[in-house]
Amino acid sequence: MATEQTDDAEQEDPAADIVLQYSKEDVDEHGFTSVWNIAAATCDNDTNRTRDMAGRILGFLCKKEYEHIVISSTDATYLDEWFEREKAILYNWKADSETTDAITQHAMVPAASMISFLKREKFKPNANYSPRRADRVAWFQEKWGVG
Repeated sequence: MATEQTDDAEQEDPAADIVLQYSKEDVDEHGFTSVWNIAAATCDNDTNRTRDMAGRILGFLCKKEYEHIVISSTDATYLDEWFEREKAILYNWKADSETTDAITQHAMVPAASMISFLKREKFKPNANYSPRRADRVAWFQEKWGVG
């Protein structure tokens, strides 16, 4: 049985070129920044790519039940009220949705350790991470720290 090499075998993984990073200017005195800021630094502040990356990161963190997300009580109330009006805030984290912006701009994470977590847990920037709706709600309500 003969095998032939295809062009697919020669293609490089485009995700290999993506370097997860953050800007030191976006980090507070405790080492926290938003998921959005990490995605923006990773995607050279391109809004469409940032939104796509932020949604993928958020989906991955949710699937892994990442517990180191902090949100102010004011921001938690804001997102809770938004969820009551429009469920998309927790259900639609796609590149074409501004709800991705809203939730990832309020989700504060320890910048360096979150990037280490993403690498250790083998986050793939081009993979689709789609947690179930019930898991998204539970993660937001039970795992996010408010304060």
